[in-house]
Amino acid sequence: MSSSAKENSLKFPESTIKELENFTKVVCDGRNFLKNKIEFQTEEWSWTADLDDDGMFIFCYLFYDYKQNILNLESLKESIYTLELLRNKILPSREITGLPQLEEFQLLFTLYERMKREEMSWENCEKYITDQIAKYQLTN
Repeated sequence: MSSSAKENSLKFPESTIKELENFTKVVCDGRNFLKNKIEFQTEEWSWTADLDDDGMFIFCYLFYDYKQNILNLESLKESIYTLELLRNKILPSREITGLPQLEEFQLLFTLYERMKREEMSWENCEKYITDQIAKYQLTN
């Protein structure tokens, strides 16, 4: 199949379209889940209405740890905001890293899993992200 056949009429590669569809599905499912469950219609869950799409995507990943009692409600909220902060302050732009959107989130989730096992300073988080981006760039 030629490369032009792999692109849609807007000239986005099919992989980008598929990635966007997957991201959007997770975000929509997360929002619908929160909206349709009575237990999340309380004041203590009201902060979730303020999450942007990236925050909702992160919420969907971390919610598993909340259900497993690894995170309580406050640590769930704190962890989401921390990962958003790391993503916005430490992670360079996609133009620089070359990371697709879901790879960025995978990098954050891998960092999160590591942070659950060991305490990491901001500098160590930054170094971890930089090292992982360098590995990605070498293989792609």
